[in-house]
Amino acid sequence: MEMIGQLLDRRYRIVQVLSSGAFGQTYLAADTRRPGHPQCVVKQLRPPNNNSNTLKTALRLFRQEAEILERLGKHDQIPQLLAYFEDHNQFYLIEEFVSGQPLMKELVPGVPWSEEQVILLIEDILEILVFVHDNQVIHRDVNPSNLIRRKSDKKLVLIDFGSVKEVSTRLADGNGQGLRTIATGTPFYMPIEQFQGHPQYNSDIYAVGMIAIQAITGLEASDLPKLQDPNLSSTGELSWQSYAKVSAGLTQVIDRMVHPYYSKRYLTVIDVLDDLRKATGRSGFNINKLKSFPIYQEEKKPIPWPKIIAITTTGLVSLIVIFGLLQVLNRPDPVKAENALKRGVEKVNQGDPKGAIRAFNQAIKFNPNNPEAYHKRANAYYDLKEYEQALADYTKAIELNPKYVNAYFNRGLTRYDMSDLSGALADFNQVLKQEPQDGDAFYKRGLIHYDLEDYTAAINDYNTVLRLQPKESKVYRARGTALVKSGDLQAGMADYTEAIRLEPKNPIGYYDRGRARFHLGDYQGALADYNTVLQIDPNNSEAYANRCSVYINLWDYDQAIKDCTEAINRTPNEVAYNNRCIANLNLKDYPKAIEDCSKAIEIKGDDYKAYSNRGLARSAAQDYEGAIADYTQGININPNDAEAYGNRAQVHVRMKNYDKAIADYAQAIRLKPNYAAAYYGRGLVRVEIGDKSGAISDFEQAGKLYLEQGLTGGYKDAQFQIKRLQSGS
Repeated sequence: MEMIGQLLDRRYRIVQVLSSGAFGQTYLAADTRRPGHPQCVVKQLRPPNNNSNTLKTALRLFRQEAEILERLGKHDQIPQLLAYFEDHNQFYLIEEFVSGQPLMKELVPGVPWSEEQVILLIEDILEILVFVHDNQVIHRDVNPSNLIRRKSDKKLVLIDFGSVKEVSTRLADGNGQGLRTIATGTPFYMPIEQFQGHPQYNSDIYAVGMIAIQAITGLEASDLPKLQDPNLSSTGELSWQSYAKVSAGLTQVIDRMVHPYYSKRYLTVIDVLDDLRKATGRSGFNINKLKSFPIYQEEKKPIPWPKIIAITTTGLVSLIVIFGLLQVLNRPDPVKAENALKRGVEKVNQGDPKGAIRAFNQAIKFNPNNPEAYHKRANAYYDLKEYEQALADYTKAIELNPKYVNAYFNRGLTRYDMSDLSGALADFNQVLKQEPQDGDAFYKRGLIHYDLEDYTAAINDYNTVLRLQPKESKVYRARGTALVKSGDLQAGMADYTEAIRLEPKNPIGYYDRGRARFHLGDYQGALADYNTVLQIDPNNSEAYANRCSVYINLWDYDQAIKDCTEAINRTPNEVAYNNRCIANLNLKDYPKAIEDCSKAIEIKGDDYKAYSNRGLARSAAQDYEGAIADYTQGININPNDAEAYGNRAQVHVRMKNYDKAIADYAQAIRLKPNYAAAYYGRGLVRVEIGDKSGAISDFEQAGKLYLEQGLTGGYKDAQFQIKRLQSGS
């Protein structure tokens, strides 16, 4: 399935593919639930098959690896795991996106680094690995592409842990138990034991040594395997020293880091750093700073309860003691509250909102004045679509912290989903009062203005978003739709076209532009856009239904029926049935037309167009009573449908109910003063009842309107009727 543009977990919008391999794919995504839509990394892991045992094992292994990554993310130079979840037997990790450039770009072939630079590089990488190894994790894929020089502080960040790939590789036989590890990593930086599927902690040390050799020699990565000395081929040792001027001390350290046999290599990162300090005489290097990071903060001991001494002398003293006990019992316990809060976040990340709510209940019990706990519980209620509870919790969070911007934002989303547009508008106004550059809040407020049919205000908000975020394609689409609704179809088309330019593989832009072109009468252009939608997304039932409508207007009724049938086969809906009804009607297959319009009414009982179209089919099949009933029902649903009055008038004419026909034509004209066909039809009725002057007046008005509308055939018919009446024939 094409992932670009897809929304995962109702939150993460896939933007582009970062990498692809046998284990799955890595994507860049936007977090649509956070202001500004910050970028994040989505790693998709694919089990080798859909066998139930395999999937069960995959889920267990996936959660284990996710827990490891969650611990590792506590280090400042390792991306934080933001979430993880399973969807349709695919497993997803959501990680912090690190803005910067890979170390690979700094290693320019032919430009060797100085010894001092290489020493600092080794230290930087190994200091991260101290934490990794202390958490009993082997990275398995330390290489220049997986070390990002962070833009904000120029520190190296270690990404893409190879252990995660084993979630797929360890499932090769469907059980994941006791399997030999399949080699993962980048070959130029992998030692022999890793190739053989037996990675060690010091396999990572080997990789760092190879990076150091690449940096100090200025060699291409592809040249590293050629460093194996042919005279030492039986041992696999590397001969790299002739490519660089390096001190004996650093040479000795690097040689031991890249020794082919892991038993003769440095066993721990601390050993390497210690030897590096000794060999280079670097007095400023403090080995003590590399003590292991704690995986979890040690829980503080709760404050002991005061001993309650039984005092029986006076009732007053007893009351004082009881009051003191109640004070102790009701005292907030910040440690327990924080631990419960963490458990709740873990449950959210595991896709268990109900479990999260139970944990957040505990957090609130232990500390009822923490706005964050209410906010997180509200988010969990929101995910469960329990909007009333979510609303109450967001409101409580705001009471406790009146400047809690995220609570206002999310309460606005909740109110929007509850159709409380004025309340949602007030919340987003509050967000923008505190954060006047929040493009996401402007966008949401624009959607509300659109729903309130204040298209000018919506367009103004979208304009502001595009000044802040000029490459947001969805905002161009939204503004395009508002412009179309305000009557500026050409400007709307321009916005849809810009959205397509920004996201040429997103079908939504083509779909929206296709609709605009259809309403402009550009049926060939609409056809081209819907064709593109279906090339990108072959199962888009709405595109099939709308293309069916295009074919109807191009008089290709057979193709229209094929498209509407494709739409119905995918997602039965009233639009597709209605359009197929019209196509069958034009092919004079009235029973099928009646059947399709009946299906549309069955799906949507208040579809006045379906009643009107079924009325046309029944009238053509000479079921005049049935046609009258359908037009009447359609008019009851939508009393402003001029065409329904005009069509019912025609049936009254066939039944010779001329008074009713004239009444219906009159109402049609009141609703639509430029309705030329209604004037022409009423003129014919007046001829039948002998009202010659009234008939001529109607034909004259019909001719004038037909001419203004460019309908020369209708104009000629009206002129013919006038001449016939005036000649007395």
